[in-house]
Amino acid sequence: MNNMKIRKLIQSIAIALSTSLLITACSDNISSTQGDDFNSGNDNDGGPSSFNESALLSHLTNNIITPTFLDFEVTANQLNESVNQYCTIEKQFNAGNATQQERDNQLLETRDIWRQSMVKWQRIEVMQLGPLVENQNLLRNKIYSWPVTSTCAVDQDIVFFNQGNINGEDYNIANRVATRRGLDALEYLLFNTNLNHSCSETTAPQGWEGLSDNTKREQRCEFATEVANDIANNTQILLDAWSGENGYANSLLNAADQPGSDFNNVHEAVNRVSDAMFYIDSFTKDAKLAKPLGVFENSCQQNICPENLESQHAQHSLENIHSNLLALKALFTGEVTTHETTTGFDDYLIEEGASLTANNLRTAIDAAIADVEAYQATLKESLENNDVQVRDTHQKVKTITDQLKTDFINQLALELPATSAGDND
Repeated sequence: MNNMKIRKLIQSIAIALSTSLLITACSDNISSTQGDDFNSGNDNDGGPSSFNESALLSHLTNNIITPTFLDFEVTANQLNESVNQYCTIEKQFNAGNATQQERDNQLLETRDIWRQSMVKWQRIEVMQLGPLVENQNLLRNKIYSWPVTSTCAVDQDIVFFNQGNINGEDYNIANRVATRRGLDALEYLLFNTNLNHSCSETTAPQGWEGLSDNTKREQRCEFATEVANDIANNTQILLDAWSGENGYANSLLNAADQPGSDFNNVHEAVNRVSDAMFYIDSFTKDAKLAKPLGVFENSCQQNICPENLESQHAQHSLENIHSNLLALKALFTGEVTTHETTTGFDDYLIEEGASLTANNLRTAIDAAIADVEAYQATLKESLENNDVQVRDTHQKVKTITDQLKTDFINQLALELPATSAGDND
């Protein structure tokens, strides 16, 4: 935190009412629907707010969200190129023109670029705005659809793609549902070493079992090139919808009653950014931690359930959570290494006389990040052998979300997103 923030924090703490940090048990209901004076532009005393919400939107949009999208585009294109190169060597190996070592080395490199892509995408997961939430998250799901996935659907499309048609119609991945494409499908294609299909007898891909292992690998890699190219194409669609002349970024930047905005006022636009941050609640806390732990209904009758973890094949779930938390911190604090400006939601809280909440949230976010960084095993291994550690991680993330759902939205007069309203966790 820079010196100006520290001075403001100390000054505000001196006059703020002391409140206790809200940490509720899993069975406690801490739901709230909206903060007092939601969308009024007033502070929590009913007077006009002096905080510059337009400056907050400008910094977060220009210096955090847009660069994150652009950064992912670079890696998505690299992933596309690497998958194509791997498949070329796979086919050369089958033809006797490349060694197994050359094939395996390229596969390892491609897997590493997939991991880099996923780290960057998981930051975007906490920045789902505009084109990523329109049409029930249609574009987002084309790039990454978890937790809605189907390895059998991918197995079927390997065969459909390689035969070039489906029921007499030319194969076109752009017309396929999200479970047959995206980063999660590519994870299965690159990291799964079991060459058997994952379907039932009635849904098995026709002719797969009769293929040689080399042919199966080659057909998988051929479809992987199609999936990787589709990811790159949809990433470009995202950037066009975000950064174009009529893109959502401009709508955020023009939210202060200016032409070219979808918002009634700047506070409403700030609320949309706040909504995106609640991914930490419904996905990071609930889907990625609570469900595998059995806190919620899962595939194992609410027992420990590694089958419900994210990233079943690459075992990248812990890195995904870490990336989610780093994205939340960037949005909350406004801190980014590439820019000196650090206008974030913590500044907004401080301006509204809620310095204690700003400090508590920042402390909780840092604690959760440090907790995840301390793991010495994958999340799957830890869940199976040391579930107490995973429960502690869940509690640390819950400490963040409890405050987001109460003090944060109330003191900034924000509305709680429907995904987080009224839950008992």
